[in-house]
Amino acid sequence: MIVLIPKKTNGFFSLISLFRLFTVFVLGVYTAVGQESISKDSLQKLSYDELYTAYRNANGDTLISKLYLSTYLEKAMADMDTIKMAEAYSSLSYYAAEESEKIALLDLAIAITKRLDNDRYPIKAYSFKGGYYFTKGDYQRALDNYILALALSEQVQNTEYIQSTNHNIACIKTKIDKHEEALTLFKENFEYESDRDELNAMSYLLSLIPMAESYRYNKLLDSASFYNHKGIVMSLKSKKLKHHFYGKLVLNEGVNLFFKEHFDRAYDSINKGIRLLKEEQIKDNESYVLGSFYLGRLYLKKEDTLRAEKEFLDMDALIQKDNIILPETRKGYEFLIAWYKTNSEQEKQLTYINRLLQFDRVIGSQRASVSTKLFKEFDTPLLLKEKEDVITKLEENASTLSFWVIILVLLSLMATGFTYYQFVKRKKYQQKFNELLTQGNKREESSTKLADDEIGIADEVVNDILSKLDQFEEELQFLQKNISISSLAKEINTNTKYLSKVINYHKNKSFTNYVNELRVQYSVEQLKENTSLKNYTIQGIAEEMGFNSAESFSAAFKKSTGIKPSYFMRKLTSLNVE
Repeated sequence: MIVLIPKKTNGFFSLISLFRLFTVFVLGVYTAVGQESISKDSLQKLSYDELYTAYRNANGDTLISKLYLSTYLEKAMADMDTIKMAEAYSSLSYYAAEESEKIALLDLAIAITKRLDNDRYPIKAYSFKGGYYFTKGDYQRALDNYILALALSEQVQNTEYIQSTNHNIACIKTKIDKHEEALTLFKENFEYESDRDELNAMSYLLSLIPMAESYRYNKLLDSASFYNHKGIVMSLKSKKLKHHFYGKLVLNEGVNLFFKEHFDRAYDSINKGIRLLKEEQIKDNESYVLGSFYLGRLYLKKEDTLRAEKEFLDMDALIQKDNIILPETRKGYEFLIAWYKTNSEQEKQLTYINRLLQFDRVIGSQRASVSTKLFKEFDTPLLLKEKEDVITKLEENASTLSFWVIILVLLSLMATGFTYYQFVKRKKYQQKFNELLTQGNKREESSTKLADDEIGIADEVVNDILSKLDQFEEELQFLQKNISISSLAKEINTNTKYLSKVINYHKNKSFTNYVNELRVQYSVEQLKENTSLKNYTIQGIAEEMGFNSAESFSAAFKKSTGIKPSYFMRKLTSLNVE
C-alpha cells in the first residue's frame, strides 16, 4: 500500500496533509478487504461501542482490525466527534507499516484534541508516541512524550494516566540503570493497581512483572521471588492470563534463581519459560535474549563451553535482528571474544569485538540522550515549577537577577539543612545501635499496677494471666507464626477481652505490639550472639522470628528500635571485621 507522507509545517504536520494520509490509509484498508464477507454497509449500521468491541475481538487479524477502526473513524468524522476521531487515529497507528505513518496519525490525534481539555486526549496519543519510541530504543523521545502526557494528566487530574505514565518513565529509568529510582515508581504503580475497586488482572500483572525485575536489579532477590510467585499464581487463573504472562514469569524467576545460586533450578525454570513462550507464540524477543544469555552463563558454570557458545550466539542473533540492547548481556560478547581468541579464530574474534564496540556505543548513546537534568526535573516537579517562574520573571525584568541569588541561597540552605539532617540521622542511628549493643537480654517486666480497681478484673485472674505470659515469653512461644490473641487466650485458658486488658494495662501496649516487640528484642539478642544468623537474608530472619514477610519484620524492628534491621546487621558485621 502506497501512503502519502505529509510535509512538515513549522515543525508540525499540516492538517491537510494528515487528512490526506488518513484518506489513502483508509482506502488501502477497504481495497485490501474488499473481497471479504464483511460489507462496508453492514459496518456503518453498527454503533461506536459495537465497532470498537468487534475491533478488540478481532484476535490480531490486522486487516479486519483496520476495517473496524476505519469504519469507526468515518462514523466519527461524519458526526464531527473529535475525541472518537482521535481514538481511531491512535488505534490505527498501531497498524501503520512505516514510522512516518504511525507518528503522523498520532500527531493528528494530538492536533485535533490539543485545546479540548479532555481527560484522555491528547494524553493517550502522547503516551502511544512515547511507547513507540521506547520500543525503538529512542528513550529521549519516549521521555519527551511521557513528560507531556504526565503534565496533561496532572492538569486534568487523571490518576490512571498519571500512574501509567510514571510506570512508563520507570521503564526508561531501568534501561539506563537507574534501578533504585525506577523501583520507587514501580512500587507506587503496583500499589495503585492493587488498590483498584475492581482489580484488572492484565494491568496488575503488567505492573507486577517489571517491579519484580526491578527488585532483582536492586539485588532484593527474596522480594523478586515473592512477586514472581505471586504473579505466577495470578497468571494461572485464566487461559488469557496464562497465554500472555505465565512463560515470562517462569523465565524471570529462573533468572532470579541464577543470582540466588540455585543453578539447577534456574536452568529448569529458564528452559521451561522459553518453551512456554514458544508454545504460546509470544513475540517477546527481549525475554528470549535474556533466556539465551543466562542459559549460556549456566553452561559456563557447568564448564560446557560449546553449549555456552551456542546460547551466546543465539543471543547475538536476536540482538542483531531486533536491535535489543540489554546492558547485562554484555558478558555474552566478552565470552565470545575470549573463546574465539583461545581457539585462534581471528575473524570471528574481530566480528564480536566490533559488535561489542557497537553494543557499548548504543548503551552510551542511550544513557547520554536521557540526561540526568531531565530526570531531576521529573523527580522534583516543584523545583521545575520554581525554575520556570524564575525564567519568566527574568524575561519580564532584567532586575530579577536578584531572584537567582535568592534561589541559590535557598538551595544552599536546603543543601546545608539536608546535610545536617543526614548527619543528625546517622548520629541518632549510631546512638540507637550502641544502646542495642550494650543493653542486656532481660525483657521488660510487667507493671505492678493494681488491676481490680482499674480494669475490672479480679487480682487472682490478673496474676494468673501475667504468670502465663511470663511462661509464654520464657518458652519463646512468640516465635510461632500467625499467633493471634484468640489462639493465645485459648492456650492460657482465658478470654480475649481479659487478655487484651491485661496486656494493654500491664505491658502498656497492644497485643500486636507486645508480640512484635518480643520478637524484635529476641532477634537483636540472637544477631549479637548467633554468628550464623548474620548470614541470613532479612526474609530469612523474619521467618525465624515468626514474621510473615521481610517488610513486616523491618517495619516492626524500626518501630521498636528506631533503626532498620539491615543497618543493625551491617554495623554488627563491621564491628566483627574490625
